[in-house]
Amino acid sequence: MNPIQQPRRKFLLTGVAGLCTALFASLPKISFAKSYLGNGKGIVVREDEGTHILTGRRKVPITIKISKTKHNVEGISFCVEDQSPGRKMRIHKHLNNDELIFIHKGEGTLILDEESIQVKTGDVVFVPRDTWHGLDNTGKENLLMVFQYSPAGFEEYFVENGTLAGMPAKEKTAEEYAITEKKYGMVYKEPNAGK
Repeated sequence: MNPIQQPRRKFLLTGVAGLCTALFASLPKISFAKSYLGNGKGIVVREDEGTHILTGRRKVPITIKISKTKHNVEGISFCVEDQSPGRKMRIHKHLNNDELIFIHKGEGTLILDEESIQVKTGDVVFVPRDTWHGLDNTGKENLLMVFQYSPAGFEEYFVENGTLAGMPAKEKTAEEYAITEKKYGMVYKEPNAGK
């Protein structure tokens, strides 16, 4: 390398290294051990275990398998919904949580933003926060949906609005629902919005 190229190369390497250091220093610090392992131990939830709830308005069975409150997990929660044929999920969005949906069994019509998409067993859907979505069971068998929220915490919305399986159903007023919707960043789309 000739003498003129050496100072230029040193300048470029120093500049790139400084830029990378500045960029990484400005990124948020992530503690995967805290976010995903809660108390530092793994968690096993058996098939019949979890918090079994009938949702508030729809009275659809949901099982919360991994939750922020019960398992001290910050990064992600894990739930299962068993939707019978003809049941509909109102179009809504989460202001604070991303959602990952896996269609474990059945078929239905997914609304994602303004698009209507047919989904079936084995399909996976990522719903970023602040994105309209809903899922209707248009098939002839139950639609078993496995879903996760990131960060964890939204699953408590079901606990506050729903009823533990086997208990008399809780009836809430529209005002009571509005309080929990605001608390958990849940927004329902008005039925005739955009029409």
